[in-house]
Amino acid sequence: MLGNLQAEWARLLIGSFVDAGVRDAVISPGSRSTPLVLAAVAHPGLQCFDLIDERSAAYFALGQARVTGRPSLLLATSGTAGANYFPAVVEAGASYVPLLALTADRPVELVNCGANQTIDQLQLFGSHAREFFDLGMPDPSPRALRALRRLASQAVFTSQYPRPGAVHLNARLAKPLEPGAANSSVELDLVSRVDETLRRGAPRPFAPRRIPEASAIAELAKACRRSERGLIVCGPAPQFQANSRTLIAELGRRTGFPILREAASQIRFCAELNDVATVDGFGVLLADVSFRQRATPELVLQLGRCPTAGAWGSFMAAADCPHWVLGPDGWNDAENTATHLLTADLDASLALLTTRLPARPAQARGNEWVALWASGERAAQAAIDQELQATSSPELTEGAVARHLVSKLPAGSLLAVGNSLPIRAVDTYGRSTAGDLRVWSQRGASGIDGVMSGVFGAASRWRYPVALLIGDVSFLHDLSGLHAARHVGVPVVIVLVQNQGGRIFEQLPLAQHPAAKDTTFEHWTTPHTLDGSHAAAMYGLAYERVEQIAELEQALATAFSSTGVSLIEAVVPPHGAAEQSCRLRQRIADALAEAVGE
Repeated sequence: MLGNLQAEWARLLIGSFVDAGVRDAVISPGSRSTPLVLAAVAHPGLQCFDLIDERSAAYFALGQARVTGRPSLLLATSGTAGANYFPAVVEAGASYVPLLALTADRPVELVNCGANQTIDQLQLFGSHAREFFDLGMPDPSPRALRALRRLASQAVFTSQYPRPGAVHLNARLAKPLEPGAANSSVELDLVSRVDETLRRGAPRPFAPRRIPEASAIAELAKACRRSERGLIVCGPAPQFQANSRTLIAELGRRTGFPILREAASQIRFCAELNDVATVDGFGVLLADVSFRQRATPELVLQLGRCPTAGAWGSFMAAADCPHWVLGPDGWNDAENTATHLLTADLDASLALLTTRLPARPAQARGNEWVALWASGERAAQAAIDQELQATSSPELTEGAVARHLVSKLPAGSLLAVGNSLPIRAVDTYGRSTAGDLRVWSQRGASGIDGVMSGVFGAASRWRYPVALLIGDVSFLHDLSGLHAARHVGVPVVIVLVQNQGGRIFEQLPLAQHPAAKDTTFEHWTTPHTLDGSHAAAMYGLAYERVEQIAELEQALATAFSSTGVSLIEAVVPPHGAAEQSCRLRQRIADALAEAVGE
């Protein structure tokens, strides 16, 4: 019976995924995937999450993987269902996050003949998937069953090594999709063969070690020893880079170089770097042309991805110095200024490098170069504080929302930041005096899609409170993601910054273009009449609308003391971000002129 063959085949496939290390499956409804879903739900080693919207489901799975480091399994029916995975597959590849996408498909006799809910699903994600496996129709032969087990192990391995990303598997299934009782000798023999194949164990591929080249470490160590004006810069990084904090701190001690750290770098909100020179506001510092000219380095060490700060590109373009990029994946050189790229395990590179560098005395770490950056940092932070305190009005601004959210997070929390304005607001206004935090962001392709879905996926695998700072356009883009709130068991606080549109565009050159003087600019800012209370009511979330700082603080305290998901709609002036940014630039310029001179 075909239904029983497909059921046993699916049982072997799902069991092989679990044996290879998969623990989470995210399922979207459909008929063609019935054998796969039945097998997933029945497996005791797999936790299943149901999400109606495949796009949301894919980002949910991606959010889980960002926290766990292992691929979650996506299950979709045939037709356009799997195509909705595409944005998350792109993000997985761009940010080097493992993911498994298993799509059910129709048999070949239904392809290219106008059959309902049938599309060409082969190579559906193109070059954005690390690998594609066509599983074909179920085959009961012993050799085919062994091959299926091998393919499952191979897919899990390929999603993680050598370059983490999404792997797509396509399974053709025919009606009847539901199994019946296994009564015939042929059916009972198939059950026995599958049991035996599962008992024999899956292939155990061992992870390759990416050991840094010894000669490269020696050359870099030599460059560090002879450079007085060096910088270490840390851009956005995955959660597990927090494990590198001690090694990065030791590198700072031994080189004496200031460590420039973005909010999403995983080393901003921690105590491990308290005794080394750190610069949190380097984005706003380098936006000042005068300071940028005074701060020309002799050597730059970039750990991982390129910084988000817009001024970084101009700074590096003018630096004309050795620029080393250290990291495990990718070619992270957005400005084409890198002179050396050391692609290897970051911890291994840092450990070997620090052993080749003698510790610098504390007084040597207090030279003029470090003093320049320290003075600039103090001036910038003082100007930021002044901007937040300048007005007597208790009304909220983007900067105030970011500052107060970060300051109220309990230690161990996961701070999630949306793209565009939120990540920049946290980077500028979030103080590193906050407790130990991890930062979640989608900085691979840096899209606004799937943000809430991804955060809920992360929260489903996080033991402490989670907070998300998100803009209203991103919120609208992923409204269906709120359905995933039912899958989390820790406090999740969504702070929705309501500024009536995409206000990042008001800080771009486009805003000064003649076309931006009339209503055509609304095609970019997309103003709306969103009322977050309706979305909260639809999905059963606690809701609070706040317009003043005191209201925000009270709402945050209430939300973090609860056990569910809360939505706080923080209303700010529509054009406030651009106006605040303009004022802050002038304050920082004045403060730097006084602190470090013209």
